[in-house]
Amino acid sequence: MEIIVVILSLFYILYLFFEKINLDKNRKNLKYIIHINGIRGKSTVSRLIDAGLRAGGYKVFTKTTGTSPRIIDTNAKEFEINRQGKANIREQISVITWASKEKAEVLILECMAVKPELQYVCENKILKSDIVAITNVREDHLDEMGDSLDKIADSLSNTIPKKATFFTADKNYFNFFKNRCEDKNTRAFLSKNIKNEYWEIDFPNNIALAMDICKYLNVDEKIALEGMRTYHKDPGSLKVLTYLNKKNFRIFFVNTLAANDPDSTEIILDRVYIKTYWNNERYLLVNNRADRLSRLKQFVNFTIKFENRFDKILISGENKNLFYKYLLKNRIDKNRIIILSDEKYFENIEDDSLIFAVGNICRLGKKLVDYFEERGEIIDDK
Repeated sequence: MEIIVVILSLFYILYLFFEKINLDKNRKNLKYIIHINGIRGKSTVSRLIDAGLRAGGYKVFTKTTGTSPRIIDTNAKEFEINRQGKANIREQISVITWASKEKAEVLILECMAVKPELQYVCENKILKSDIVAITNVREDHLDEMGDSLDKIADSLSNTIPKKATFFTADKNYFNFFKNRCEDKNTRAFLSKNIKNEYWEIDFPNNIALAMDICKYLNVDEKIALEGMRTYHKDPGSLKVLTYLNKKNFRIFFVNTLAANDPDSTEIILDRVYIKTYWNNERYLLVNNRADRLSRLKQFVNFTIKFENRFDKILISGENKNLFYKYLLKNRIDKNRIIILSDEKYFENIEDDSLIFAVGNICRLGKKLVDYFEERGEIIDDK
């Protein structure tokens, strides 16, 4: 039995040895690897850079891990990744091989690791990126990354490479990241050329960050911007849909579920607040996951902060009773709270209404989004 274990161990060591040789060979075939990390906007920024660089003539291969993991190959064809089991950072090795076979010049990868030690391994042992971007530092994944913004920034900094180039759009943490970059002999840049016209495409911070990376790779700003105007959005990106329910009332559904954290959701809320469809009966829908208790508490606080902007509060997903108890504890009128049993509720609404959906898109959140996307048309996606 011991001999078998020894033999299997030797075979595994040999496998890892040859895998490393192939990884290094395929990595050398790629002119640039761009690694995108951060709390919000990783998928969007990855896609924006992809669009800008393609417009500038680069042969680009991109992988995102947003609402559903996707590959965009060198022909700009998009594929969903059908994983067997849980996500594993070794997936990035396969992507490098795939991009190399397609003779890509640039490989753009959204960071798929959350735990700090895995972020470090992914960047320093697998990718060894030429360019790394951290979109922003916000409160999310508190259990894995730390319970404060400083700790989260520290976790994210594990993807800062040696002797490379770093970008961020987060002015509050630029100096923090710059100091980390100096320790690794990496140049750091803050994206601050944020223009109002960028709202026509997406959040200006995302556009500015993607634009700076495209310009760094010698793509003209006008050419990159034209490419970004037609970029293909992530399946979970912000959308406002509308449809007539069975009682012939107009329902507006604002899907912010992919935003995940309260800060990002608040930015979207402030944008929606000035839209004409805001002037209807307003529901705040909060969808929770059982394994995201820290996020549940964040959205309790969000609900308390903004309850006066809404007429009613809908609770969906898992831990509904727990969320309900938290709201009552904070003196929110129980007559304004509705525990959602299923989607049929929306068919019986008897007013033109806006549903502002926040929290988690996974599990029941995805079912809700599918329900509205099957019935509604997009009237706003910016």
